Amino acid sequence: MPPEPHVVPAPPGTPFHRLARTPKHTWWRPLAGTVLLAVMAVCVMVGVVVAWVIAHQLAVGESPDPFSTSSFSSSTESMAFAFTQLGIVMPVVGVAAWLAQRRPYWSVASVLNRIRWRWLLWCCLPALGYAALSYLVGLLVDALFPPADAIGNSGGAWIGFGAFAAPALVILVLVPFQSTAEEFVFRGWLIQAVGAYGPDAADGKAPWLRRLFRTPWPGIVISAVAFVSVHGYTGWAMADIFLFGLVLGWLAVRTGGLESGIALHVMNNLVAFLLPAAMGYGDQWNQQGGAPWTLLASDVVCLGVYAMVIDRLARRRAIARVS
Repeated sequence: MPPEPHVVPAPPGTPFHRLARTPKHTWWRPLAGTVLLAVMAVCVMVGVVVAWVIAHQLAVGESPDPFSTSSFSSSTESMAFAFTQLGIVMPVVGVAAWLAQRRPYWSVASVLNRIRWRWLLWCCLPALGYAALSYLVGLLVDALFPPADAIGNSGGAWIGFGAFAAPALVILVLVPFQSTAEEFVFRGWLIQAVGAYGPDAADGKAPWLRRLFRTPWPGIVISAVAFVSVHGYTGWAMADIFLFGLVLGWLAVRTGGLESGIALHVMNNLVAFLLPAAMGYGDQWNQQGGAPWTLLASDVVCLGVYAMVIDRLARRRAIARVS
């Protein structure tokens, strides 16, 4: 009799949010996997800290305090350090799925147990449209509301290519990894961990509750709340981040993978970091806080358009939504 395989994929026809509900699933696996993910993430981030401090000391001749980003040589180095720490978490998510849940490494990414690169490239086009639409809507809001209530697309001045080159290179190289890591953790791991607890049948005791947990919404909402909690936004900005997480979670389930979320998250963060750096505000890259209600109102429109375009494009290209 052949040995039992270590890794077992989800049965055919399984939606994205239930990919962790494999024949190997038991109640403790998502919990153990979450703890394992957290421990491994801390370990690799500590490894980045140690390596960075050593490299910084060799290059600059001083030993920085990695827990105080202002101690680095420049805001560009602080930004690179933070992005590297977040980006290094991405491969850990697949390891947690493979070790704790005994499912394919890339099942966190899509129903095909891989990143669908062609679909990801297609999603970049609507993501570019989202960035352009957000900018235009922001200009409109700036024109309709006084500066104190504006979203903030104006201000600053071009700092010149020489000063912009270094931060731009850091942003262009590292932001895709940072954004993808966040998608793997929040829209991948968390949604699937919660979805694994959905019962196989919707009948039995408390049928309405069983039906609810078979849907992706508990996982989508929990992941969006967790996404907000790791950011330092307040007020309307917090609501906007929550909406962002909800839409990307819904799209992950709707399209059977993280590609549309990765495309939008990367594009959004590239614009969010590149524009301030180009206008002389690069040292404020890690500042978060509140925002006017106009930001949320504008993003409702832009995210709604993006979601509709992605949904239509996925249907036209017959993108797989189940395993």
